[in-house]
This record gives sequence, C-alpha cells and structure tokens, in this order.
Amino acid sequence: MQQVVMNGAWAQDVYRRQDILTAGSVELIVMLYDGLKKNVVLGRRAIEKRDLQGAHRCLMKAQDIVSELMTSLDMSYEISEELLSLYGFALRNLAEANVKKDAAPLVPVLEMVDELRDAWKEIS
Repeated sequence: MQQVVMNGAWAQDVYRRQDILTAGSVELIVMLYDGLKKNVVLGRRAIEKRDLQGAHRCLMKAQDIVSELMTSLDMSYEISEELLSLYGFALRNLAEANVKKDAAPLVPVLEMVDELRDAWKEIS
C-alpha cells in the first residue's frame, strides 16, 4: 500500500512540474498566489494548533513565494511600485506572524492574496 501512495505522490509531483514547465507567465503568477495562499492558510492553522515547527515551515515558504513575486516584478510598469509595496507589507506581516506565532497579521495578507490572485486570474 505504501508503494501505491509513493507512486501517487510521485505522479502528482511529475504532473505539477509539467504544469509549471508548460504554463505561461501569467499562469505562473497565479500558481504562485495559489501556493502563497495555501501556505498562509496552513501556517495559520498550525499556529492555532500550536504546531510551532509546522507554522514556521509554512510561513517561511510563504515568505519565499512573496520574495519570488517581488523579484519577478518588471519595474518599468507603474503598477509594479504598488505591487512592491503590497509585497513588502505581506513580508512584514508574515515575519511578524512567524516570530510571534500570532495568526492575526495573516488575515490582511490572505485578503490581499485573494484580491491579487483573482485579478491575475481574470487577466489569464
């Protein structure tokens, strides 16, 4: 049975990698937002369950995704300055939630991620 689970996980990983390799730039951004939301939600749940290691792991992944979004900005567009500011806000809140193990700073991050993801999804 464990072999079946391992093969299923492997197949899912291969599928995810193929999806990423064939996605366009807008689809990749939407995927990043999906991953960001997933890790913030999991981090919040881990904080609520007092799973400090799990919270740290998820919130660090979330911070890595925000950092990737920041570095992928094309600063020749006006909106990039606004996005950079929003991403900075998200990074600060994620770090605060992680250090204090407090879920409250994650609420505005989730709201922001939902709005930005929906906007990018419409573009795609």
